[in-house]
Amino acid sequence: MKNLMVGAMLATLVASASQAQNMFAFMGDQESGVGTIIIDPLTATGDGYVAVYDHHAGQIGRLLGVAAIDEGANGETRVQVGRPVRQDVIALLFVGDDFSDPSKAVDSVEIDIED
Repeated sequence: MKNLMVGAMLATLVASASQAQNMFAFMGDQESGVGTIIIDPLTATGDGYVAVYDHHAGQIGRLLGVAAIDEGANGETRVQVGRPVRQDVIALLFVGDDFSDPSKAVDSVEIDIED
C-alpha cells in the first residue's frame, strides 16, 4: 500500500512538471505537397498559438499559418498553410496573444518536408 501511494505521488509530480513546460514533442517528417502541417503533441503553460513559418538556410521566412492551442497538453495540432508545402518549415510555440514576433516564441521545432 505504501509503495502504491508513493508511486501515485511520483506520477502526480511528473505530470505536474510536464505541464509546467512549454515544449513540442518529437516531430517527424511531413509529406511534400500538402497544405496542412501536423504538429505532434505539445504542452504549454497558457493558451497561445503554433505558428508555421518558411525556414530556409537557418532563416525564418514568412508566416504560413497559425493554429490556436490550449493551456496544458495538446494532442495533434493541425496548421493550415494555404498552399502545398515543398520546403522545410519551422513551427514556433507562443504563449499569449502575440505571435507576430518570432523572437518571442517559447519553443521551436524544425520540420523536414520529404519529397
